[in-house]
Amino acid sequence: MTLLNAFAVRLSDGVLTPLAGLPALAVIGAAALVSALVVLGVMRWTSDQTALTGVKRRIHAALLEMRLYNDDLPALLRAQGEVLRHNLSYVGYSLVPLLITAVPLTLLIAHLQAWYGYTGLTPGVPVVLTAVVEGDAADPLPRLDADGLEVRGPARYFPTLDEVTWRVVPRATGAATVRVVMPGGAVVEKSLHVAPGDVAARRSPVRQRPALVDQLLYPSEPPLEGGTGLVAVRVPYPGRTLGLFGWDVHWLYFYVGATFAFVLLLRKPLGVVI
Repeated sequence: MTLLNAFAVRLSDGVLTPLAGLPALAVIGAAALVSALVVLGVMRWTSDQTALTGVKRRIHAALLEMRLYNDDLPALLRAQGEVLRHNLSYVGYSLVPLLITAVPLTLLIAHLQAWYGYTGLTPGVPVVLTAVVEGDAADPLPRLDADGLEVRGPARYFPTLDEVTWRVVPRATGAATVRVVMPGGAVVEKSLHVAPGDVAARRSPVRQRPALVDQLLYPSEPPLEGGTGLVAVRVPYPGRTLGLFGWDVHWLYFYVGATFAFVLLLRKPLGVVI
């Protein structure tokens, strides 16, 4: 998974970095269009289009029967059973395309989240950086070294949470690196990004121990190695919303809605049965 993430990071950064200056809605809308074309292409070439057409007609016929014979209980129950049976057949015919598209679309969503799900840290505004430690870290505490950040005050340890926190103030804009230096000498690095406003860039709010779901959700950095004494390092990036017709909308809602819209608009011109 780490190698796959590293390749996906290079690929997505190669595509998204030149587009960073464009409006987020335009980039996410283009991603939705590409996703819709991928879904339609996979549906066209990996599903039985003739069988799908037939099962959809049988579903429509059963629905019409329910409407026509809604005062005939046996006929109504029989039609409902037919709808259920044909819907199960429809799911079966669609299962292979669904499985094929699930992995690339999940990866795409994770990388779009890294680019467009967060805003950067604001220069001069304090934030709390957190390290989740393994076991008792009361004496001595880990130390924080940071480029472009001012560490204010001592580290604070919360034993019930196994967390050590530092209050830091970003100074220089752009990409930076913080280093958590453990008492045993292990050094763990965590990337962060400081930028005013909604400048698009790759940002990862957490780097943690390897786990499949976590690596899918946060693919931007390699997982922490074992034996360091750290479980996770977190950066509190503010969430980003998109302005859409006067509403503040999470980018994922817009992406999913636009993808479905493109699928529905393009399925007939491309001759795809879904």
